[in-house]
Amino acid sequence: MSLQHVTPESVGIPSGAVTAMLEELYAQGIEMHSFMLLRHGKVCAEGAWKPYAMDEPHIMFSFSKSLTSTAIGFAVQEGILSLDDRLVELFPDKIPENPSENLQKCCVKHLLMMGCGHETEIAWGPNQENDWIADFLSHPFVYEPGTHFLYNTAGTNMLCAILQKKTGLSLTEFLKPRLFGPLGMTDIQCHTLPNGVSMGGAGCCLTVEDMARFMQFVANRGQWDGKQLLNEGWFGLATTKQIDNAGAGWGGDPDWQAGYCFQFWRCAPEGVFRGDGAFGQYGVVMTKQDAVLVIQSASMKLQAVLTAVWEKLLPQMAEGVLPEDPKSLHVLQNRLKNLELNPMLGMRSPGAEESLRGAVYVPDKPVPGFADILGGVGRFVPEGSALRTLSFHFGPAGLRLIAQQDNGEFALDVGMQGHFTQSRVNGVLYGGNGRWRAKDKLEMELRNTRTVAGKRFVLQFAGDKLYITADSTIPEIGGLGEPLMETISFTLQEGEVSTKTKMYWEVNE
Repeated sequence: MSLQHVTPESVGIPSGAVTAMLEELYAQGIEMHSFMLLRHGKVCAEGAWKPYAMDEPHIMFSFSKSLTSTAIGFAVQEGILSLDDRLVELFPDKIPENPSENLQKCCVKHLLMMGCGHETEIAWGPNQENDWIADFLSHPFVYEPGTHFLYNTAGTNMLCAILQKKTGLSLTEFLKPRLFGPLGMTDIQCHTLPNGVSMGGAGCCLTVEDMARFMQFVANRGQWDGKQLLNEGWFGLATTKQIDNAGAGWGGDPDWQAGYCFQFWRCAPEGVFRGDGAFGQYGVVMTKQDAVLVIQSASMKLQAVLTAVWEKLLPQMAEGVLPEDPKSLHVLQNRLKNLELNPMLGMRSPGAEESLRGAVYVPDKPVPGFADILGGVGRFVPEGSALRTLSFHFGPAGLRLIAQQDNGEFALDVGMQGHFTQSRVNGVLYGGNGRWRAKDKLEMELRNTRTVAGKRFVLQFAGDKLYITADSTIPEIGGLGEPLMETISFTLQEGEVSTKTKMYWEVNE
């Protein structure tokens, strides 16, 4: 079923209110990637900031938790498991020799509400080689389950382990016929942990429309296209406060103190809850207004994103239809048509580009494949092949970087006119934007659009040498001014253009 698209005014939202929200997000320095606003189940505004795109998957981080919660809801509905199933009975072969009283009390529902009783979270992740399930069960259960809130991604991963043990299916395999298929969602991918369990606490990738369809399903309390797929009672549990999280950290931000549900958060405004992922992956349901807003972004100013919604959009939603406002609608549509991340203003260097046309550089020591270097924060990168050579090909439209690797060729286009150029490599959309900062220094911003952050590279040329450094586009991740990666050095490969290239950089050093 296609989502119906309408004007904001036809569903009681002023176009100017949507524009005001976007302006506030920009004023706050929020890096937006995409959004979709629905009211009464109809899309009234949407857009993506180039090089990101509406139909491209994006890492969800902890928004994945809400999908995991919903999978548990289906499992409970089908009698596969119960909220009162105890961990010691689910994993009898992995519990410690003398399980504590609190561990013996811990049930599925306590994992859902982030109240299992842990005081700290165990180490987990795609590179952990230990038995993380046994580690979780052996970790001290300091508090009586259900009495102490601790944001615990490992606990959500435990829910996926339970689901897989009970059904033999991964999170996405289980949800495909029950949720993804009926809702018309795309082929959802989720990273896995070393033991093959889905990383349901952080590892899903969704398009913005996938997010919107899922959150509209939640807003509908389990109904889609006239069918009740998941019983309404589940949402009475899953989206209402189950445990107090006031004073549990998060800097005192009001939307992180309003109560935690079953892998959903309550928000400060009355009747509002959300799914929530790191760096601003939001699925917001405004129940009184019958509205859904989904956002993909990259910011550490998480409260500022929600505050912009509460202040600029939420109060402007009317109960009925508003008169059409062609002027305001035109302003909004024009803005949405031209969304792009802040451009790196282009500066060409004809002499430098001519000297590099076809130049090939070889790393001075083994380095990861260029796709892995580009992975960015948020991509769970498997070990890839090594980079063998890097070559430059300038044309009227910009630069094409070609990386020869053990497993083939990786070509990436970089715009040199102040805007991102998009490339697709192995099915993944990349964006590149570059400029010359000096006669011997090339700066590039490169994005893997499935990740939350990109990298800014500086290429320094000197004679037959090339030095590349990089920082994250999210400064807080990049090490507060420290380079994100060590400098990679290259040497110009002998060949047809090498003498010309070397001489040019020697003259211009």
